[in-house]
Amino acid sequence: MAQNTLAILGLTALLWTGAQGEPPARPEPVVDNGEFMDLFLKAGYTELQLAMAKPPADRKEWAAIYQKAIRLAELQNLLFFRDRDEVKDPRWGALAAGSRQALADLANAAVFNLRNLQKADYDGVRKKYAAVADACNACHRVFARDAPTIKQ
Repeated sequence: MAQNTLAILGLTALLWTGAQGEPPARPEPVVDNGEFMDLFLKAGYTELQLAMAKPPADRKEWAAIYQKAIRLAELQNLLFFRDRDEVKDPRWGALAAGSRQALADLANAAVFNLRNLQKADYDGVRKKYAAVADACNACHRVFARDAPTIKQ
């Protein structure tokens, strides 16, 4: 029994580190920051901008805001392991976390309104949306002065 356990642990360690003692695979960027922003974040923000253009008329439109905001919040996690020197700056992590949280707050507000249509508060959700733009622009001011200003 003990030999079986040791064999399983040894096999697990071998699979975890790779056959030649290589460290396990880790996430790494595939495209540079500019292309990442253009392909993923800018496109996603444009979709969110369209969803926020007018007060949602029904659950489907509230759900669209939620889906677009939460997708962008999750994509913000990819900012934490970019391959630029800026990532070593503590402000990078703080600003990336701030924009991720602003998007998560917007998504949470949208889903709350989705579940409470009679009490839906579009103005409150707009404030959360404005906080997203502010968070993105704060990062651009520090790390990408030539980046476009994110508009609401």
